[in-house]
Amino acid sequence: MNKTFVYTIVVLVVVLGGWYWYAGQGGAATLNADLYPLYSGTAWGEPQAKTTSDGPAYEVVSTLFTDVTNIAAVSATFTKYYEDKLTAAGWTRDMMREAGGPGAEVSTYTKGDQFIVVSFHSVFKVKHPDAPSECPCDVQLTLLSGTQ
Repeated sequence: MNKTFVYTIVVLVVVLGGWYWYAGQGGAATLNADLYPLYSGTAWGEPQAKTTSDGPAYEVVSTLFTDVTNIAAVSATFTKYYEDKLTAAGWTRDMMREAGGPGAEVSTYTKGDQFIVVSFHSVFKVKHPDAPSECPCDVQLTLLSGTQ
């Protein structure tokens, strides 16, 4: 066989193999590297691609904490972990995008054209028509990162 033909086949195989590998990587959602290691106080699902009003992003949610009677016991260490971690990595808290209330909080961090949202929400099991919701409740933690 001709050496040029063999080299052409080898190059073609390498290029196609690389393309196949690269195409497979496109399906693997990734969060911003500054979120890792993920908060260890829970188990996390796989990151999923998500479209936001700010641009493309990836989101990961925790397993559900069920029958929680003290939301702060679940959420406080989670939010503090990311506040310390992201601030140390040069992220700035965007107070104009933050929200919170009984059983939920959204904290947004920015760095250049990137954003990270650290949040949790609760689903109250006891609801009264004329009174505030009460625990027990289910709590879920969420991380979202993307580029504007």
